[in-house]
Amino acid sequence: MWNKDSAISHLNANAHKHSQRNCAAYVTQAIEAGGMTIKRPAPRSGLKYPAAADYGKPINKKGFVPVYTYAGNGAPLSDVTSVPGQQAGDVVVIQPIPGHPYGHMAMFNGTQWISDFRQEQLGFYPGHAYQKLKPAFIMYRFGAEDQSQEQNDSNKNKQLKICFPITKQGGQEFSTTEDILSHLGGESTGQYTIGRSGMWHGGIHITHATTPWCALSGSAPLEAFDFPVAFKGEQAIRCMADGEVVAYRVCKDYLTLGWESGPLSFSGSFVLVKHYIQPGEKESSGLHFYTLYMHLAPYSAYESAKKIHWITQDTLSGYSEADWLIMDLSRSDQRPASAGNVNKGTPVTWDASDTSLTATQGGRTYGLATLNADSGKLKSGQRVWMLVDNNNIKPAPGSGPGWWDHLVPPAKEVMVFDKTVSLSSPLPLKAGDSIGHMGYYQAPKDGGYEARYQVHIECNSMDDNLEKFLTNPEKVGEKNPLWLKYSPGLALFTKDTAKCTFAKGATSTTRTGILPLSKVTTETDTSTKQEYWQLRPENAYALKGQAEPQLLSQYDLAKLGFRTETAEPESFDYLDGKKQPTGFFRNLIDSLYQAATEDTRTSHALVKHNYQRLLDKIDSGSDRYSPMEYWRALHNPDYRDVIQKTIVKHPSDWYFKKGDAIWQPFLNALKKDAPEWKKYSEDFLDKMAWMQDVTSEKLGPSLWHMHPIAFLGALIKKNTGWAHSKFADFLGHVESKNDYTAYNVHVTYKPHYKTNLTEMTIKEVRASQNDSSSNGLFATGRFQITPDALKGAISSLGLDINQKYNEEMQDKIFEEYLIKIKRPDIINYLEGNGSVEDAIYAWAKEFASAGVRKGKEISPSKTEFETLPDGNFKLDSKGHKIHKRRFAKSEGVSYYSGDGVNAAHIKPDDMVKVLMESKNEGK
Repeated sequence: MWNKDSAISHLNANAHKHSQRNCAAYVTQAIEAGGMTIKRPAPRSGLKYPAAADYGKPINKKGFVPVYTYAGNGAPLSDVTSVPGQQAGDVVVIQPIPGHPYGHMAMFNGTQWISDFRQEQLGFYPGHAYQKLKPAFIMYRFGAEDQSQEQNDSNKNKQLKICFPITKQGGQEFSTTEDILSHLGGESTGQYTIGRSGMWHGGIHITHATTPWCALSGSAPLEAFDFPVAFKGEQAIRCMADGEVVAYRVCKDYLTLGWESGPLSFSGSFVLVKHYIQPGEKESSGLHFYTLYMHLAPYSAYESAKKIHWITQDTLSGYSEADWLIMDLSRSDQRPASAGNVNKGTPVTWDASDTSLTATQGGRTYGLATLNADSGKLKSGQRVWMLVDNNNIKPAPGSGPGWWDHLVPPAKEVMVFDKTVSLSSPLPLKAGDSIGHMGYYQAPKDGGYEARYQVHIECNSMDDNLEKFLTNPEKVGEKNPLWLKYSPGLALFTKDTAKCTFAKGATSTTRTGILPLSKVTTETDTSTKQEYWQLRPENAYALKGQAEPQLLSQYDLAKLGFRTETAEPESFDYLDGKKQPTGFFRNLIDSLYQAATEDTRTSHALVKHNYQRLLDKIDSGSDRYSPMEYWRALHNPDYRDVIQKTIVKHPSDWYFKKGDAIWQPFLNALKKDAPEWKKYSEDFLDKMAWMQDVTSEKLGPSLWHMHPIAFLGALIKKNTGWAHSKFADFLGHVESKNDYTAYNVHVTYKPHYKTNLTEMTIKEVRASQNDSSSNGLFATGRFQITPDALKGAISSLGLDINQKYNEEMQDKIFEEYLIKIKRPDIINYLEGNGSVEDAIYAWAKEFASAGVRKGKEISPSKTEFETLPDGNFKLDSKGHKIHKRRFAKSEGVSYYSGDGVNAAHIKPDDMVKVLMESKNEGK
């Protein structure tokens, strides 16, 4: 895969102030610095060297796709400095003009076009003669799909990429929606629908309490007092989906508001991104929506951060943290082994003021730096010790979010500070691109304030098609369902395990259940051949092949529990402790009551009665109640998905200003009881209301509000590959409960779950596996990879042992080594014409939890040896006694049975079934 950031860094570091008449060499060298070799075209007749104008085909063959074509010959061209839609990493190839027979090529670095020189005032054409004659050109983009100059929404966004707004500290992705929601469960403020204050809250907060690596310290007067250790913005808040920035406000510095304890600082910066998704072929299956990111760090925070962002000026050796620590650096004859090279032009983060990140050796100064781009086998986010003296690193020219680069001169629209800006030409943004970082926020409270770093994220829509979109009108994904849903009243069956037959039981389902289809196994009645779904939550089975249970696509959002509510409140203040919250709030509590009523857990039997009590109290009209009691009932973690799947059409608090009627009940109540709160609230509204200032979009006053994680998480393209097949899920459930952090240890083989295994590097895992005591790891991860298997994977796949042993790495080892190289009979069946019986035998050889057929050979005896007719032992070529062969005496024994450690838990027939289902799913 081509690394755009490495290519741009190389070009930035090597470009000159003026033309060197060698543009093709500089641009192709930059492309190659990103990890791709470009074949030079043949020189044109009469030319000594290949023309820059002829590099279109060579880069096209390497995955650079035309995304904009200008035919020349006098065709209209409105702008001779920028190409519509230009993005960092784009390459333009320009045809010759008289006197310039080689033509030209250049790369856009996000701010300006660069070739062998920085074309700062020129744009993509390299000179005024080119601008005057306007020769033909093509702009290429790596990895893009073929596009025409003009595209409509449906063509442009069908394959919309979506991601979560944050990563883990080391840059790893959260693997599932449940994974990230559990991470954010530690947030105490900013819950969706109703916030802690009892007010409407149309988004969510992510703060330093759960995700400190996305916070960036600035220079507010009290910031260093509240947080003596500065936050360095190790990871960015990310754009959640492909789209375009349509409005923003970038504050030069923090805003302030008066408060009884003194002025309070907070960030007023925001970004509004517009998106479009259309899973089907018709517009009826499409949805226009927005994501909003509020309270982002101000411009000044990035000015401060420039002191820690650097660009390497030479290729430097990088040393791993672990090797550096264990090496006795006081001995001049020792050096740590290099973990890899940090190439010239690589952006890194290093804080020179932090003494723990600086060391001296042999008269040279080394720093512990974080790579911000891949460099050979070193990966972005990895920390290494490297030289930082003698001008080996220089300050980075800019450290703000990437979308800022589009607003730097000579852009048509340059950045404007401290006001809401509607962009006439929206800025393209991809899922995963940096939006910014959490900003500092002093929230008032009686007698003082609460300091935090936070981002407020919303997902909104003005699209009238939303409710239809939820129904999946074109039935997209119907042939590749991801979910199984059953309703109350579904007949349940019991299994006679001895005969493997099924009979209708005396009970039926009493609730709605939704299960990932990959985790639902099927079994067959040996007498009738009828198949049954195993419904683990019901401890029973259901007939397969009927209308119920339903098999659902990920786009069947309504059937998956997403529902709509429309609220037309008189006030944003729902829980004032005086007026009972009828209408919208009552509807939310009622939905929770319905969920609790269907809950069959005995431990939760009383919950429905508590919700009924609250409903009765709301209906009573009582003028006294506990807002906190209502709030806690609404945000019961056991039923959080009910609220998170509720889509609400509601007035936006970013639309209305302090004089509007909807704010008066709240502000008037403060007039007498808390005048200081009234003043603060009015000042806050004056500074923060922005929606009416966005003139390029039709926004408000009411919008659909969706929980950004739950809604967009449901639309993320699910992981594909055999590591996420029924086969792998079935196997992983038995081996590790599908826990990527699971491991057992030598000697005792005691299992451990919910550990920090995925934060360890492969090198650290291998080092621990080499410890044969009960402190050393043995089988590790979701697939319980043994020491020999991990060593084999490292060797066969050429794995970088400094990489994290995370979910992605474990899946890679499973798919590319365990079932493909080590046990090829498995992949030969799944992807070819191999035998399923050979596949299950290979499965049993690799995973001791799987059983073999009766009569199949199993592992040799550890205590008995083969003998000759004369009674002497048989010997191998090296003179060693040959262990006695063994064969399975019954169906389903482990290949490794008798070793005192392993026992089979999976029967061969079940293995055949799940492999066949996985193969059929993959077709």
